[in-house]
Amino acid sequence: MKHSYLMFRDSFGTPEMRRIWEEENLVQKWLDFEKAIALAEAEFGVIPQWAAQEIANKSSMKFLPLETIASSKAETGHAIVSFIRTFAKICGPAGEHFHLGPTTQDIFDTGLTLQMKEAYALIMRQLYDLEKILVDLAERHKHTVMMGRTHGQHAVPITFGFKTAVWAWEIHDHIERLHEMEKRLFIAKLTAATGTQNTFAYLLGTERVDAFVQAVCDKIGLARPVIDPGHRMDRLAELCFHLAMICTTLGEVGLEVRDLQRTEVAEVEEPWDSEKQYGSSTMPHKRNPEPSEWQEGIAKLARSNALAMMDLQMQHERDSTRTAIQFACIPEGFLLASASLHRAIHILGGLKVNAERMRQNLYILNGLPMSEVIMLKLWQKTGKKVTAHRLIHDLSMKSYEEGKPFSEVLKGSEEVSKYLTDAEIEEIMNVEGYYGTAALQVDALVNYIRKQRAKANL
Repeated sequence: MKHSYLMFRDSFGTPEMRRIWEEENLVQKWLDFEKAIALAEAEFGVIPQWAAQEIANKSSMKFLPLETIASSKAETGHAIVSFIRTFAKICGPAGEHFHLGPTTQDIFDTGLTLQMKEAYALIMRQLYDLEKILVDLAERHKHTVMMGRTHGQHAVPITFGFKTAVWAWEIHDHIERLHEMEKRLFIAKLTAATGTQNTFAYLLGTERVDAFVQAVCDKIGLARPVIDPGHRMDRLAELCFHLAMICTTLGEVGLEVRDLQRTEVAEVEEPWDSEKQYGSSTMPHKRNPEPSEWQEGIAKLARSNALAMMDLQMQHERDSTRTAIQFACIPEGFLLASASLHRAIHILGGLKVNAERMRQNLYILNGLPMSEVIMLKLWQKTGKKVTAHRLIHDLSMKSYEEGKPFSEVLKGSEEVSKYLTDAEIEEIMNVEGYYGTAALQVDALVNYIRKQRAKANL
């Protein structure tokens, strides 16, 4: 139902992705496959050339009313039988040579694969666009110091570029995973009733079946499997899992943006149009990061689709336990991923980064995040790391509980003063310079991804 909404449908899918999964395109993909079969059968002398040409000429939805197929299905209870009967009438005598050899699942599975290939191209384009945005953010902010947080608490400094570089790496790996999956995903199924190609062996002779199937595959741009793929639901589970993982990454990024936009933190902010946008129906001042928050909800839906596909089990060579899940979960997985990527591109492409607030937030704990380096300095002086850790812990708690600057507490400690002068303490307490190899790691990641993009001509 959500994809029939007017107000909310773009929250669950993009218009371009919806067009790929419309019924008209579904049936067109059936026609594309049947056309390839008919032309190949004519080439191999199975059906007359004139019949194959007429089938090819009529293999367009402009000749095939979807409503007629639907009406027939209401009577027959079988989508492909209704499709065949409707198309055969349109083709006249040539229609008697239509759908010669394949079974329903051949058409369902290969039609679905052709749709998936179209949807995959859109997802990959969006992933590459998002990857570029994140790489550019990482490079631009590789020295923009902010507080790193563990368990929601201030830890030690990082840079915002470091954070976004990690996101970019994750998106890049999603791209690589999808590429690696192509060889398992984009294959045709033309194996007849139980996968053993009985009909084609009878029509063509066993020795010519492989060449025939290859000819069909070449016409529709899919690979020929080494054996019947009809029982290989793991391939589709893998697809749904990877789509869900993309959404999971974007859900996590969305929650991070939401948390960094909290009023008390205010280090980043989603794009906001003050003239048009509203955050609340009762609180006029609100600038809520709802698009970022929405991402985690989408991720939960995507994971439920992946779980349904992974939970699928069929009996013997084929049954219909898979059909409902394929028709529901695979389109939904692509739609959710496309919507989530579209939203992420908008949010991160227009993200406002408040570098000054990041700098201010470094000092909220009065220097306590530098406890680590003070401890290390004492170890260098004394050779006693465990003792130094215990001492700095006690002084840190004193700074917390008394609300005193950490440097003041350190300078007032007789034990610390034995080894560190006030000047040394002040030098060590430079929180804005203590971000390790963050910028170097960003450079390494950016260079790595840009080399990969160059190889892909991006």
